[in-house]
Amino acid sequence: MKKIPLKNFDGVIVSFITVTLLNFFDFNIIKAIYEFIFLIIVWHLVIEKVFEEVYYFRLHKLYKNTFYFLFIFGVFITYISIKRFDLTLSPFLISSLLLTLLTSYIAGFSAGILQSILIAFHINDFYSAIYMISQILLMNFLIRNINRRIEIAKSAVFTSFLSLILLLDQIPLKPLYLNIYDISYGVLNPFISTIIILGTLPYIEYFTRIYSNIGISELANMNHPLLKRLSLQAPGTYYHSIMVATLAEAAAERIGANSTFARVASYFHDIGKMIRPYFFVENIPDNQENPHDSISPFLSHLILEDHVKSGIELARKYRLPLTIEFIIPQHHGTRVQKYFYHKAKEIEENVSEDSFRYPGPKPQFKEAGIIMLADSVEAALKSLNSSNYQRIKDLVENIVSSIYNERQLDESGLNLKELELIIDEFIKVIVNITKARIEYPKEEIKKVVQANDNNKQTN
Repeated sequence: MKKIPLKNFDGVIVSFITVTLLNFFDFNIIKAIYEFIFLIIVWHLVIEKVFEEVYYFRLHKLYKNTFYFLFIFGVFITYISIKRFDLTLSPFLISSLLLTLLTSYIAGFSAGILQSILIAFHINDFYSAIYMISQILLMNFLIRNINRRIEIAKSAVFTSFLSLILLLDQIPLKPLYLNIYDISYGVLNPFISTIIILGTLPYIEYFTRIYSNIGISELANMNHPLLKRLSLQAPGTYYHSIMVATLAEAAAERIGANSTFARVASYFHDIGKMIRPYFFVENIPDNQENPHDSISPFLSHLILEDHVKSGIELARKYRLPLTIEFIIPQHHGTRVQKYFYHKAKEIEENVSEDSFRYPGPKPQFKEAGIIMLADSVEAALKSLNSSNYQRIKDLVENIVSSIYNERQLDESGLNLKELELIIDEFIKVIVNITKARIEYPKEEIKKVVQANDNNKQTN
């Protein structure tokens, strides 16, 4: 007999909890059964499809758990508010908007529509479904790609007007039930929901490590403790990360990926290098010998691989977004450290490539794939020593082709058309920012170090 995967029971469990809470104060077994069956059917036809469509839900179970909690909470608190007060005073927007901000527009409005239909069925009021769904669709649409808090407030203005229109339209039908207070509550509701969302969002982000674009944008502040440490302890890596961010942001924007996240994640992708900075070529001073020359390639591999583990530990310690933590190992994928592998073969002929392979996983989403490509391209620019367009083009195409042929991008979701656009964007950016000298500007790195030393002395 074929076993049913445990994850298939998630919808059943969430449906049971939701219906139980919905019927807690006025339990009706017949209605509860109908609601339970309806919720299970819609869950498997719609919500499971959303989980397949939105890559966040495939990355970590915490994304689904957050969806479950916010959906159940949204249904319960909205119903209680309607029961105790009125529809116009119910916080029906909150859970849906939070899901849109934290995951995706599709997840947010799907949860909001399902919540509205379920509550409307339970209270036997078809109009309430129209009232809630209309505002949920509009406000979710308006905030789907925002990066600033003020944009949520702006969306509340339009939603408030929609609420006013919907309520005024009902006055001829319900003259005894609608009054100036109901209309005032309905107009103010989107603003109150916005205040609650803006107040709770930072706490949700911190505790779940699931960040909205607003939270991601705030991490771009170069005064973040990790970025300040990186500039002090590994200035070459710091400069490299800024260059990678420039490439990744432009490429992500070109193909319609999350350019804000691509930029911010690039800043943090190599934070583990600050633990042993002078084992990485970009941080080795001109007058200092490369430490890898005096140790075995096997040990060199272990040291370089360890920066991934160190980066993950730092990401967790500073509660960076889960997606940034995922970028740290994924931007290396399962690639081989070829230089040390070939060096090891000179010592031990039968050494396996797998002994010098990063543990992975391969990039699991588009932004991770873009950062892998940007990281490799930027690292290779040091050896180019030319601003010639054709040489830059050949270099970028060769690196992207090599990574593609290694099948590192198979799980990233990037297609060939998008790779062509990424190559084109990389070339444009590099041509614009490089002239006669491509390698790391040592004087700029020295300025960063000197500035940090001066700050230390001042403090």
